[in-house]
Amino acid sequence: MQANPAPLKLVDTVLPLPTARAPRIRSAGSGDLLALAAVRRESWWSTYRDIVPEAELRGMDDRRTAQRMSSALGVPMHGILVVEDDRRPLGYAWLGPHRHGVGHHRGEILELYLHPSAQGRGLGRQLLVSSIWWLVDRGLHPVMVWVLAANPARHFYEACGGVRAGQGPVRIGGITLPRVAYSWRDALPLPL
Repeated sequence: MQANPAPLKLVDTVLPLPTARAPRIRSAGSGDLLALAAVRRESWWSTYRDIVPEAELRGMDDRRTAQRMSSALGVPMHGILVVEDDRRPLGYAWLGPHRHGVGHHRGEILELYLHPSAQGRGLGRQLLVSSIWWLVDRGLHPVMVWVLAANPARHFYEACGGVRAGQGPVRIGGITLPRVAYSWRDALPLPL
């Protein structure tokens, strides 16, 4: 005769449910600006270490950068979009009317930076596409962005449908560096 199997025990273990939100994109507020300035500084150190003079990198001041960014808040046709996870901002795009330079562009991505730890996860593409559509929604199309020619990630813009539209110099840290303009004139990326 077989013995009855031991009754099943209920385990008093609770598995945590995932609480992390998927990264999201939203408009920046004044409380975000110091964190965004830190993202910019970390991105510059990671990307431009061998491109711009070290003195320029060492001289980056988060408070001064945040103060400069605050000029975009509340100004018509200007904005800053933030990509964030549940803990902190991971990157941003500063957007506005086209400043100068290439063709008949109306909108410009003035800055787009991701923290180095956030790169390679598709967040840059989400931020770029959201930025282009933010500008289009305000009648600022065609859209363009300037990128340092030596930036190893500049081909990202081509991969996102940007077409090379021009080139020109920019002064950073007392030296002149070449840069390239990418345009979304004839085709727009699908909204996310």
